[in-house]
Amino acid sequence: MTATLKVPFTEDLAGLRMHRAVAPEEADGRVKWLLSLHEREQQRQALHSLAVTTTQCLEALPLRVGERLDEIAALSVELGIAIAREIVGDSLDRGHVDPTPTVARCLRDCVHGRSPADLVVRLHPEDVAIVQKNLAEDASLQEQFQLCKFVGDPEIQRGAVRAETESGRLRYDPREALERVSDEVRREVRG
Repeated sequence: MTATLKVPFTEDLAGLRMHRAVAPEEADGRVKWLLSLHEREQQRQALHSLAVTTTQCLEALPLRVGERLDEIAALSVELGIAIAREIVGDSLDRGHVDPTPTVARCLRDCVHGRSPADLVVRLHPEDVAIVQKNLAEDASLQEQFQLCKFVGDPEIQRGAVRAETESGRLRYDPREALERVSDEVRREVRG
């Protein structure tokens, strides 16, 4: 237990003088130092707040960079697809895409109906002569080539092939193939 010493005051408290234990110059320095403690605490709090905000921003940075990279990737894919579409379209329009390999596959894999001569291959009129010339030089396809009927159809785009028999129909258009590939690429980028 702590003992408390009680001293009765007989004088008015307003008249009491405080005794200084330090010299007046040192007292002024101590007062300034005490007052500066508040300013230092405010500065410390401001720095702490800045550090917390900076840390939060730095922690969020990888996520934001990832989001931006995803946006850039999507834009890059669309730009690449647009360029590919222009290149394919220009190549087709100029006749640089030869549909002969597609027609050759049709001749090899064709499922005929009642007659082996029921295969009709429809091509753009400018592609018919090129395909016939190239297939005439392929000895392995001579029999199928002789039985096939080639039709120039202005509604079919350059490079496209439409093969028909009584048993079914095959349609190949490089533009459609490009669109299918483009859709797969987009799906991979989003996935």
